[in-house]
Order: sequence, then structure tokens, then C-alpha cells
Amino acid sequence: MPVAGGAGKRRLFRLRAAAGILGGGADGDSDMAQTVEAGVAAGETRTLALIGAGHFLSHFYALTLPPLFFFFREEFGASYALLGALVTGYAVVGGVLQAPVGLAVDRWGARPVLLAGLALNAAAIAAIGLASSYWMLALLAVAAGIGNSVFHPADYAVLAARIRERRLPRAYSLHTFLGFFGTAVAPLTVAALAQWMGWRSAVMLVGAVGIATVLAMAASGAAVASPPRPKDAANAVPVRCHSLPILLFFGFFAAYGMASGGIMAFTVIGLGKLYGLDPASAGAALTACLLALAFGILAGGELPDRERLQVRLTGAALVGGGALTALAGFADIGAVGLAVLLGAAGFGMGLVLPARDLMLRRITPPGSTGRVIGFVFVGLSVGGGLAPLLFGWTMDRDWPVLLFLGCGVFLVLAFLCSFGAVLAARRKTG
Repeated sequence: MPVAGGAGKRRLFRLRAAAGILGGGADGDSDMAQTVEAGVAAGETRTLALIGAGHFLSHFYALTLPPLFFFFREEFGASYALLGALVTGYAVVGGVLQAPVGLAVDRWGARPVLLAGLALNAAAIAAIGLASSYWMLALLAVAAGIGNSVFHPADYAVLAARIRERRLPRAYSLHTFLGFFGTAVAPLTVAALAQWMGWRSAVMLVGAVGIATVLAMAASGAAVASPPRPKDAANAVPVRCHSLPILLFFGFFAAYGMASGGIMAFTVIGLGKLYGLDPASAGAALTACLLALAFGILAGGELPDRERLQVRLTGAALVGGGALTALAGFADIGAVGLAVLLGAAGFGMGLVLPARDLMLRRITPPGSTGRVIGFVFVGLSVGGGLAPLLFGWTMDRDWPVLLFLGCGVFLVLAFLCSFGAVLAARRKTG
């Protein structure tokens, strides 16, 4: 399986040269080169499929618990704040661990880290079906979060290593889309499974899907691997995660995580408290938001890779999305109207994410993808983890309007951080 970058290009050149020798002429050279090119593309597609499946499950598992809050509240007698703390424990513990996981990925390669993390994540989710108390539920949520910590450092290291440069923008877009598609379908899927077979059987089933995915990855050989960073690399570029551009990207991720985490965890309850929507109608509005976010990511992946365009796009999408999200706290326009409103906000939130990945990649030295991605994604997990705790507190006090207003403010703050990161990077290189 070839890898992107210098090693992959040299290997592809050698294969093409061999094709010419074996083919015995120009026609043979052309035919064999096309065969080799098709093999390279097929290998990249296999990598994208496996990494995308893992990322889908990562996001799906992160939103497996909130749709079950009604069941947990009835069975374990926990407050909304305590239930929000389950998501906080999952996200914050897993998020903080992304930084050391990133170092492990750079040192030992992505494959063993990714397989171990997905196995732990899936097994812990499945074991939640056996929980007999709130505190066992909380312990398993933390264990699942630990497993979830591997995905961003390992996934981006694999993509950088195994996908050719010209395909990276779309690869990032598809990878991010599949993750947020998992987020979008999780609420209705988990709720439907819980109604059909009970919540315990539902979490066991979705956990078993993760175990099957681990087995598929284990059988794939190098398709989900990245080379470890050479210990004696003389030309290695030192990475300073406390540099201003990377710190501002951390701030972007944290603010975006606060907004998206609040929307995902408490939109259903918030719309019910504000406008009396039943869980199904409110859940449909949340699903519209998350599906639009996922397809916004695909649209963003088709835009040109130009920094000035990406900055303007980020500003329009995040500020506009923030305004629409805040408006949802004041607009009593019915279930369909709210679904359209939140869908438009979600599309803007998704549109910026491929640009985010490309802007971050520009300031990441070769061989340090795991470390930098691991660090900045801590911000996303910390923000996403603290949001349910904060907005669960507001729900317990019957202040649902603060959910939508607060999430809108955090989206605007995310844009300010990303804009500051780009300016700081320009000054540093200029």
C-alpha cells in the first residue's frame, strides 16, 4: 500500500518504471501505469472507508447517551445536570488524552493505537447495557471516552500518510462528513432501537457494531497504518504547541465544541421547554440540523483551497450560523420552521470544517500531525464536554433560551479565534 508524500511518490514512480519494462513498449507502459494508478486509488479508497467507518462510530458513540436521558432519569433518578455530566466525562477525559495519544501515534504509528481505542470504546458502550446504577454508568462513559481519544490523532496521521496530496481536501471532507453523519443519525437511531428492543439491548447492539469494525481494521493490514516518526530524524522540525496560531486554533475548537455540544445534548429538551414540542418533533429538528451540518461539510470540501476564501467563508458561515442558532431561542415558528432554521445554522457550521482542516495542516510540520491534531482536538472535546454540564444546569433552572443564545455566541467566538490564528500564522511566516 503506497503512502502519500516523498516515499509514496518514489514507490509509485518505481512501479510505473517497472510497468514500462514489463510492458515492452509505450502501449504496455501506458496500460500498466493505468493499472498501477487504479491500484493506488483503490488502496486509498479502502483506507478512507475503514477510517471513515471508525470516525462514524466515534461520533455516533458520542451521541449514544443523550437520547437515552429519559430512560436514565426514570431508572436511576438522576438530574439533568448529572446526566449531562455523563457526556462531560466521556468528552473531557477522552479529549484531554488526545494530546498524549498524538505523541504515541507519532512514535509508534497509528494502527495499534487506533485498534486499541476503538475496541475499548465499543466494548464500554456495549457494557453500559449491563449498568445497575448511575455510577456504573458514569464509569463506563469515562472508559468509552478514553477509547474515543484515539480517533483524531490516529485518523489524521493515516490520511496524511496514505492519501496523495491532490486528494487530501476531499479526503478530509469525506472523513469529517462521515463523523458528523454519525452524529446526525445517532439520536433517531438510538431512540428507535431503545423503543423497539429496550435501551439495554440497544447499546449492546451498537457496541457490537464497533467490535466488528475493529476486526475488519485488524484484517486490513497496512490500510489503517501510518509510519512512526524516525527517532533520529536530523531534519525533524520542532513543534511548539504553545505557539500563538496553534493556541488560537485550540480556542476555535473549544468554542466550536461548546456550541455543537450544547446543540447536540439539549436541543430536544430545550425546544420542548420553550415551545412545547414533543420529543419526536424536537428530535426531528435536531436531526435536520445535524444532517445539514454533515452535508455542509461535503459542500465545503468542493471549495478551492485558497486561504483568503476560506477565511471569508468561515466568517460568513459561523457568524450567520450563530445568529440563526440564537434566533431559535426566540422564534416560535413551529416544528417545521425550527427545523429549517436550525438546518440552515447547521449547514453553516459544517461548511467551515474542511477549511479548518486545511488551514491547520498548513501550519503543521511533517511528522508532527499526531501531536498537533491531538493537542487542538483537546479543545473540541473539552468544549463539547463542558457544554452539556453548563446547559444542563440552565435546563434544571428552566432557562432554555440560554441554550440557543449561548451556542450562538460561542459560534461567533469560534470565528474570532480562527481569524486570529490565520493572522498570527501570517505574521509568523512573513
